Order: sequence, then structure tokens, then C-alpha cells
Amino acid sequence: MIALVFCGDLRYCPYISRYIERLEKAKKDYRVYFWNRSKFTLNLSDKYVYFDQGSDMSSGKVQKLLDFIKFRKWVITQLKSNHHEKVIALSTLTGVLLGSFLYKQKGNYVFDIRDYSYEHIAPFYRIEKKIIENSAFTTISSLGFKAFLPNHEYVIAHNFNRKDIIPEARFIKTEDKINFVWNGLMRYFEFQRLYLDALKNDSRFNIIYHGDGPELEKYKEYCEQNGFTNVQFTGAYNNLNKAQLLSEASILNNCYGYIQGAGNKLKYAVSNRFYDGIIYHIPQLVETEGFKPEWANKARIGVFFPPDSDFADKLYEYYQRIDAVAFDKRCNQELKKIIDEDDVYIKTIDNFIN
Repeated sequence: MIALVFCGDLRYCPYISRYIERLEKAKKDYRVYFWNRSKFTLNLSDKYVYFDQGSDMSSGKVQKLLDFIKFRKWVITQLKSNHHEKVIALSTLTGVLLGSFLYKQKGNYVFDIRDYSYEHIAPFYRIEKKIIENSAFTTISSLGFKAFLPNHEYVIAHNFNRKDIIPEARFIKTEDKINFVWNGLMRYFEFQRLYLDALKNDSRFNIIYHGDGPELEKYKEYCEQNGFTNVQFTGAYNNLNKAQLLSEASILNNCYGYIQGAGNKLKYAVSNRFYDGIIYHIPQLVETEGFKPEWANKARIGVFFPPDSDFADKLYEYYQRIDAVAFDKRCNQELKKIIDEDDVYIKTIDNFIN
């Protein structure tokens, strides 16, 4: 039997679905162990086993550490008593928590890294390095992670859904207003406010936000108080409708903030929206620093410049200069690379579970 372990609420681990898909296709028995940290009401099959002790996210560091130690003790007891042959550790923190337990399973576990974590802390980094070196394979969701991880041969796990791919996707330049579109959770207001101000009531642009989230009301209140006439909020949407929503997007707003304010979590990561731009053939505006602009620039599928006084003119001119045929070709080239690397990821999972 194979164990999948995540040290948090399962809703924050969507990438577990790829492993479950491969396990079920291979007809392998498995169990998912996770921490119902937010005490959600759950209705899951007996394949899902969870640590049902809540932990307040606002607790102090000592209390949080004690809670993580309790989860660690619980999950290791579960793994030992159920005699799992192999383990898939989902997230850096999960792997480091299982540390010494995983070392003893050399070659019989997968380490899945999705974010920058606590690599700046020397003891944490040493444990992580040892886990990586002794894993059957370690996967990362961004090539940018190589900048802070130990030198190793990693497998790339792109954060995209192959079901979203539309073979006939094409870039069609609008002759009307340019729709500058955000899709996803409404966050990063203090940074996005700069783009709002830079495009405020510019007759060349519509600013559209698809999604809801913790800062939606802050966005709405700001636009109402400051007399914006070219901003639209459409609210929450079903992911099944994403293609339709993005069909009218001229440029994707894929900026999450300045690196100085958000630290390394933004610097090295690649957002799901980056893949949306490639899949649906939509040019995108990305941050001026980090791995995303590096990729966007190299592949020539996006642009980056700060929201300064001539931002609107720069964005407008960039859009007008896009050659549709050449842009479509570049998107197709990038998508092929992504699919090829995803094929390797799938094959590596299959080899491990079989």
C-alpha cells in the first residue's frame, strides 16, 4: 500500500489529484493522511485518514510548533502501524516533518516541492537536502526553485490541467478596447492598486477582475471612492467556465507584487495564470522581478514593466505590436515543452508506484 501525506487541509493540496489519478489507473491500494487543521466538515471515503485536531493559524510560534509535532507523531504512528511500502510526501514542510522517518525508506518515497519554504534556515535546509538525496525522485513545480534548492536532478511538475488545453486556441487582436483581465483569488490589493491608478478611466482599456476572495471588497470600495469608470468585477466563477471568461481577455494581469514585499514565495514560483496565458494564447503582464519575467521574456509570450506614469502607453503599444501568427507559434512551442515535461512526470510517477 502507498501512503500520500500532507501536513495541512487537503483543499490546499490540489496537486494530489495527479498522484491519485495514476494510483487508481494502476489499481494500486493507497491511503491519504492529512491534517484537518481548520476543522472543516468532511465527507470522504475510508481511503482518507486525517488528524482531527484544529490549529489556529494566528497562534504563536511555540503553539504552532507543538501542533506540528503532534501531527508528526500521529502520522508516523499511522504509517508504521499500516505497514506502507512507499510514501509520497506532499509539500516541503511535510517532507521535513517526516525527516528521519523518510531517511530510513531510501528510494521508497517521493518528495513533492511546490513553494519556497524555510530554506534560509540552515538546519531546515540540511534536512531537506538529505530527503532530496535519498528520494526515489523529487519533483518541483518551477525551474526557478533550482536557485535555492540543492544541486540535484529534479522532475518538473507543471501547475496546469491538461483538460484545459484547446488545440484550436488562437490569438485574435481586438480592434476595440483592450481587456486587461485578472482571473483568480482577489489578493495583492496594495500592488494591484498601482495598476488600477495607472489605467484609471483610460478610454483604451477595460480593467476586469474575475474572482472573489479576502480583498474583493477592498478593491470595490477603492474603485467606488475614487471614481473609476473602466473597472468591472464579475465575482466568483466555476473553473469550468474559465475558458469562456478568458475568451474576451486581451492581456492577462499576472502581477502579484514586488519581490521586496512578498519575499521569495513570489520570486521563484510560476502561477497557474501563467499557464492560462500559454494555453489560451493570451499575452500577459508579469512582475518585473523573479522567474516569471525571465520565462516570459525568453519565450516572448509576455511583458513586464512597472506601473509608472507612462505605463498605459507602454501596455497599449506592446499590444499593438504583437504579431498574431508569431505569437501563436511561440505559445504552441511553449505548450509542447510543458506537455513533454508533464509526460516525463507522469511516467516517473508510474514507474515509482509500479
